[in-house]
Amino acid sequence: MKLKKYILETIKYALRSYPIIYPYIKDVENLYAMDAETLRKRNEEKFIMLFQRAYDKSPFYHKLYTEAGIKKEDIKTLDDINKLPIITKDMIKQHADEMLTVPKWKVIAANTSGTTGTPLKVYVSWRTIWFDQAYLYYSRKLNGFKYGQRLISLRGHLDKNITKIRVHLNNTLYLSSYNINKDTIEYYYNQIIKFKPQAIEGYPSSLYSLALFLKDSNLRVNIPVAFSSSETLLDYQRTLIEKQLGTEIFDNYGMTEKTIFLQESRNHNGYYELPGYSINEYVEDGEICTSLINTAFPIIRYKSNDVVELMETTEDNPQIIVKQVTGRKDDYIVCKDGCHIQQLSFLLKGGIIMRHNTNMHTCWRNP
Repeated sequence: MKLKKYILETIKYALRSYPIIYPYIKDVENLYAMDAETLRKRNEEKFIMLFQRAYDKSPFYHKLYTEAGIKKEDIKTLDDINKLPIITKDMIKQHADEMLTVPKWKVIAANTSGTTGTPLKVYVSWRTIWFDQAYLYYSRKLNGFKYGQRLISLRGHLDKNITKIRVHLNNTLYLSSYNINKDTIEYYYNQIIKFKPQAIEGYPSSLYSLALFLKDSNLRVNIPVAFSSSETLLDYQRTLIEKQLGTEIFDNYGMTEKTIFLQESRNHNGYYELPGYSINEYVEDGEICTSLINTAFPIIRYKSNDVVELMETTEDNPQIIVKQVTGRKDDYIVCKDGCHIQQLSFLLKGGIIMRHNTNMHTCWRNP
């Protein structure tokens, strides 16, 4: 089982490694260097091409737009985007295969986490995967981490049966977030000290759990940078994580659907949109997003239930800045051995609490 996981993670990294994503990294660098007007013009061209491709090659969009009375010639500029109907998660669930603009064998199925509702199956092409990875590479590089440096991952790659795996090709030590408790924390501490990582990544709840047990055991480590995602990073979590891990944490917000990618700014005063990744329309009860990197499975004007709080823009800083993402708080349960079971939305939203698991109780620990 452990060998199989090692091989799987090695292959996954090899298919997303620097030599493969290098051309996409150069594209991302160019996007970061563009001024606002040049970037808007580029995004407009990409949007028009995406719309026309979806209209011609996707049975779902062709039907959706023709029934709405929309012709190809009606969409000429980016300002015309609001003429298009909004699509929802339910629509994707029902019509995913019809949304494709390429044969199904050319894409890979991916499942969302479902932190704000039911998990969803979407499709991505390899080009989309490589572009997304290039954005991640470049944004992390800006925050002091380069691929190939030592990284600890607490992102749920390992279950409770495997505590650690070191993958040599990507220089990453994967640690199980499900086994962190008062009896194992010294083992985790020793693994971190021995590995000497440059960075650590994980769900906020996983990083907080690690920091909490380190604090209880009067232990601290020193990891220069931390990256969190997939859940809302709360202020009390940030404070303890940075103190106990001796780190500076940068949060990001993205989706498996590849419809939005927000990165926390270097001065931690909010989140900025990764240039050229998507077109985002912020509304009172969420956001409406259009992916510019997934042409094989177009997602155009997709309504998410995640809620964001915007900061006011100024002439000195015209870029749209998101102050906070508030729709991704997830639940966890504390087991009798002290382990925190995270990412429980798929259980709690379905009304299931695994009542017959004798190792679990509903003791909630206040921050």
